[in-house]
Amino acid sequence: MSSKSFLKNTVVVGFITLISRVSGLLRDFFVAKYLGAGKFSDCFLVAFKVPNLFRSIFAEGAFNSAFVPIFSKILYEDPKQRAKQFCQNLFAFLFYILLIFTLIAEVYMPFMIDVFAPGFTDNPEKYELAVLLARITFPFLLSIALTSFFGSILNTLGHFQPYALTPIILNSCIILALLCLGRFMPTAAHAASWGVSISGVIQLILLWWIAKKYGFGVISFKPKFSSEVVLFLKKIMPGILGAGIYHLNIMIGGIFASQTNGAVSLIYYADRLNQLPLGVIGVAIATVLLPSLSNECHKNNLNKTKALFNKSMKLASLLVVPSAFGLIAISYPLIQVLFERGAFVQSDTFATSKILNILCLSLPALVYTKLFANIFYARNDTKTPMIVAFITMLFNLGFTIIFNELYGYIGIVIAISISNWINTLLLYFISYVRGFMVMYKGILKDIFKITVISILMALIVYFGVMGLMADISVYSVGLKLLSLILLMIIGGIFYFTAIILCGILNLREIKRVLKK
Repeated sequence: MSSKSFLKNTVVVGFITLISRVSGLLRDFFVAKYLGAGKFSDCFLVAFKVPNLFRSIFAEGAFNSAFVPIFSKILYEDPKQRAKQFCQNLFAFLFYILLIFTLIAEVYMPFMIDVFAPGFTDNPEKYELAVLLARITFPFLLSIALTSFFGSILNTLGHFQPYALTPIILNSCIILALLCLGRFMPTAAHAASWGVSISGVIQLILLWWIAKKYGFGVISFKPKFSSEVVLFLKKIMPGILGAGIYHLNIMIGGIFASQTNGAVSLIYYADRLNQLPLGVIGVAIATVLLPSLSNECHKNNLNKTKALFNKSMKLASLLVVPSAFGLIAISYPLIQVLFERGAFVQSDTFATSKILNILCLSLPALVYTKLFANIFYARNDTKTPMIVAFITMLFNLGFTIIFNELYGYIGIVIAISISNWINTLLLYFISYVRGFMVMYKGILKDIFKITVISILMALIVYFGVMGLMADISVYSVGLKLLSLILLMIIGGIFYFTAIILCGILNLREIKRVLKK
């Protein structure tokens, strides 16, 4: 894939992901309105988190890192028929493994809730509701994991848009369930849970149909061991452990947070805003980067691999660093505009704002980690990210215990942010020592300049918030939103003017990209 195609695909996936994240914010708007930040929201969010955690482990993190390099290599070396046979065999294995796992989870769901939210056990009513909602949502794992299977095939073939659109279906189903099914359910939380499972079925049908159009609508229920399947199973196990350890970090925070009523919801809402730039920037670049790096690795082209990665780092930094500092500058009014209504009160806004500010400090680390991990995945090395994730987990556990004792649930978020940076630095250090990657001096200088400019931009926006929006509580929702948009436009103009004047971006390059 050429640099032009890489940039084009990244922009397209980023734009679609932006729309999906906005739809996610709209979903959270309705969840906050109907469920607030208490018992019902805590139970639904835990029930939603359970299948999503396993989806992230099996379907996205581990599966993608093991599947894409192998599938890419088969397509590079052999005819399409061999790749199709590999996919058929793999589908069968995935289907039976996921089906058995889903049935076991349904039976032992109380045990899972004990693990994910031990603080709920002190409240029998809350505990029983969480178990019931989790049983409703868990079949989502089966359908969404198979959806990810077809999505990974399409991504490797260079068709990134269909899979990027699937989160919009999830968010739309939850919103429609809250609006239409709530009146027929015991609570709005029941309706939202059914929306989750229904969305999984719709996504699977859609991705299968699109993959079929490209000759890979492979469905088989007769698993066969082939050399490629055996290799995949070998590679996916470290990936599962690595992804599992990463999400165990998040679960550790959730366990401690569940001991404080509403803390699970507050951290969730803050993380949703933090995930917006992460998804638009980190996921978009990483999604396009892995097949590109894999192709260059098959050709043993180390120089092109390094050049492609450095371009990705610069692009990511240009977008994520100002996003992080910008979110810090507008965190309070943004949360107030989006969530403060109904059961979500002013004290919830203040607490969520503090959490978001801390999470934003490690937002660049989350994006960089996705890029650094791809260096190893492209070489079929899933063990190294797993080992680094395990080390990071130990740091996170230690920091969580210490800071939770000192600062309560705020300390949990501090521990997560520190651990995110440790993960990033370890991955880069190992890739540098092994000779896989080196950050060009010019890129490092640009990242430093971007950081300084972003801090100045954030200060301008922050003082604008203090002045223009000092009496935000008396504004209408529309006026609040317009004020926020005005401040973001001012900050954006300053930022882009500064990076052009400092030579970080070239106007000719921008015009060339826009023409294409």
